[in-house]
Amino acid sequence: MASWGPPLRIARRTIRRSLGRTLLVAALIGVPVLAASWIGLIDKAANPTGELLAKTTIGQADARLTVTPFSKSSPLSERPSLDWGEPGPAPGIDEPDRDPTKVDPLTLLPPGSKVARPLILGNTVDVHGPETNTSVALTAGDGQNPLTDETFKLDQGRMPAKADEVAISPSLAKYLHLLDGGELRADATLTTAKDQKFAVVGVTRSLQDPNAGTMFATPDTPLIQPDQATSVQYLVDLPDSTDADALTDKLIGQGALLLPRANIVDPPPSMYSNGQDAGATAVMALVIGFGILEIVLLAGTAFAVGARRQTRELGLVTATGGTPRDVRRIVLVQGLFAGIIGAGSGVVLALVAVFAARPLWERMLSMVFVGWQIPWPNLVAVAVLGALAGLAAAVVPAISAGRQTPMAALAGRFAVVAGAGRLRKPAVILLVAGVASTLLGNVWMAAALETARKNAGNVDDQVTITPTGPIAMVLVGITASIIALVWMLPNLVAKTAGLARILPLSGRLALRDAARHRHRTGPATAAIMMAVAATAAVAFAASNAIAAEAKNYIPTARHGDAVLRFEHGSDGSMAFSPPLAEKVAGLLPVKARYDLGSVSLPDAKANGGYLPTLMAIGPPGMEGTVGYPLLVVDPEYVARFDDYGRQAAEALRAGKIVVQRTEMLTGGSVKVTSDDDYEGKKSFGHAAVAITRPPKISALQQSSLISPDAARKLGTVRLYETQFELKREPTDSELAAVAKVLGHDDLLTIEKGYQSPVRLWFLGLIGAATVVTLLGVAISVSLSAAEGRADLATLAAVGAPPRRRRNLAAAQAWVLGQLGCVLGVGIGALYGYTAHAAFGSPRFMVPWQEIGGIVIVVPLFAGLLAWLLTRSRLPMVRRVD
Repeated sequence: MASWGPPLRIARRTIRRSLGRTLLVAALIGVPVLAASWIGLIDKAANPTGELLAKTTIGQADARLTVTPFSKSSPLSERPSLDWGEPGPAPGIDEPDRDPTKVDPLTLLPPGSKVARPLILGNTVDVHGPETNTSVALTAGDGQNPLTDETFKLDQGRMPAKADEVAISPSLAKYLHLLDGGELRADATLTTAKDQKFAVVGVTRSLQDPNAGTMFATPDTPLIQPDQATSVQYLVDLPDSTDADALTDKLIGQGALLLPRANIVDPPPSMYSNGQDAGATAVMALVIGFGILEIVLLAGTAFAVGARRQTRELGLVTATGGTPRDVRRIVLVQGLFAGIIGAGSGVVLALVAVFAARPLWERMLSMVFVGWQIPWPNLVAVAVLGALAGLAAAVVPAISAGRQTPMAALAGRFAVVAGAGRLRKPAVILLVAGVASTLLGNVWMAAALETARKNAGNVDDQVTITPTGPIAMVLVGITASIIALVWMLPNLVAKTAGLARILPLSGRLALRDAARHRHRTGPATAAIMMAVAATAAVAFAASNAIAAEAKNYIPTARHGDAVLRFEHGSDGSMAFSPPLAEKVAGLLPVKARYDLGSVSLPDAKANGGYLPTLMAIGPPGMEGTVGYPLLVVDPEYVARFDDYGRQAAEALRAGKIVVQRTEMLTGGSVKVTSDDDYEGKKSFGHAAVAITRPPKISALQQSSLISPDAARKLGTVRLYETQFELKREPTDSELAAVAKVLGHDDLLTIEKGYQSPVRLWFLGLIGAATVVTLLGVAISVSLSAAEGRADLATLAAVGAPPRRRRNLAAAQAWVLGQLGCVLGVGIGALYGYTAHAAFGSPRFMVPWQEIGGIVIVVPLFAGLLAWLLTRSRLPMVRRVD
């Protein structure tokens, strides 16, 4: 057989006869290809480029015009793009010198141009809900103008055309009960917290956050107050003969920026654009490489057993003149066929899943897909990698099959490896070097983290780092460790057979069978190890990230206290009112009430809606934070905080300001000024005392303290927060009563300390580890049962009870799962230690619950499942030796 023809025909017939094994290998290859293809398709749909990006950004317009509050802008350093911000003012113009809302854009454009206001997300608006007020986002623009088409998704009705009309998102319509049978009511209206009524004329979704509660209004809506210091944008339809680039250069001298459509479809080169992160590319390459290795290991196990079951057939090939090369070709072609079937099916199923379940993906990702851009080169690359993975999985079985002698093959004998086996010294050296490299990289990373903390100026601030050098060393170390373990695992499995003497009969048989057939148990265990390593790495990383967040969490009040925050910033904000605070206190089990506020000078004037408040400042040249705002607080509130509280309360009762840094004091006083006067030109002195190490309460750590009596002597006190010391935790009914009084369900909060994220991710991790472990175990155990049927028949012949086969399958599943999970957790711990250094966790956090579930529960579950699914009785077979 000098050509590829006979091997191809034999491989094709073998695949058809052993369809189950072929589909198993194809599934092992196809599922990762399906996942990778789905990710590529969804990512492209969520991040469109070219003409599709232009449609979602500027609709049907030829360009986007931005009119700035400056009459002249600085010259362009490069052509504008979506990554650009607004141009700065021309030299000599320091302050806005015009109102952009009063500039007619048509006077800046060629005759025949048309303009429309794009839909832009603005402020929030409080609307009356069924029980309480709720804050919703407000988007304003010319939704009925054709230029804005495809920048939003209209589900029902129409976009607003008048100032007293609005369209709302489906979630808001459902919340306000404005739908009858899924259809918008004809008389639907909406009322804001300021009792402004609007007719609801449509149900619309924004492209970027369609699930959020959103209102869509016209540009002249009374819900928006014009801001003279904010630029105004327009969508522009230009005459066909317009030179957009020349017009851009002209308008920049008039304080306007034109972004042509061509610059969105094909962005111009930019000197500021960052190239692709080399570290991210390296990590992605490693992930892809490990994924391919996972496929090769699992599929290789199936091919190894398949080659052994083809021993007589391959022996006939060699007996009739075939060469070892022909035998290898037959097995390799089987792998290639399985890879092509799996990769092709994975790509096709990914396309079907993306198109058929489009509404599901839109809900999951909270965005609207306006079109599809299929990344064919990426899909082809993924399919080719999948096919090559199938080919690679058949390499080792093909080599082993080619080494069989014709007589042994015709007799159906396939040599097994005897003895315990020795661990390869190069693999051991590589493992030690990999672990050492990982630990050294973590030490280096910890030093970089400490340096970053010092540079941040505040050790308590949460600092994370991603230095290239340490990360590269860690990745190299972990990669070397994985390669070493995969290399030595067949012999490591054989080494574990030495523990057989302490186990019951089924365990002894399982260990010895695993050692004899390490050609399949080694790769299967390696596949389990790598999959569990990824799961364990996520568990370690999440635990250390949570520990870092918990360390840096600063509560707003003492544990168990209730906090009522006023003036939270929306249109329906609620100013402090003593009767309201008393009413809330009457609804809760309150032990004491404390009001917190700020103080302003009597002649202070608001600027842009903000009223400057007083702060304490240090002398010139003081390092770190320069000014600390004065917090008006009752001495009794502070007195609750141990030694610091007693000292601070005594100073406050004496009329002094309490600062937290001794270097702020000069002769027993501190400088006080408005927070818009950091240079202290209008500062004045006030008696003060320094008490360091304030308690870990956000207001106390970020402020200087002053009593209400002393604050009133300086100016006007504005209370913005009330804290209630509670006797017990309030009930749900009490909290609901408070929300009804306040009109909001988010104004009152109970301080409960740091709240770890919902532990559903733990169940997801255990589920992922279980699925992958069961997959690897099922392949190995089922193939072991098929390959060892003659051995089991011998056991039955010498008097072994029928349940022995079931016990043997369970023991094999437990052994392989246990070894793979233990090694996988070890690799995951290396990743976790890196996360500990990168996130700045106070110590190396070990997620014992998650790790215990992976190491103990998952292998036991694998063994139990194998025991349940294995038949006790075996059909009669012959034993040939």
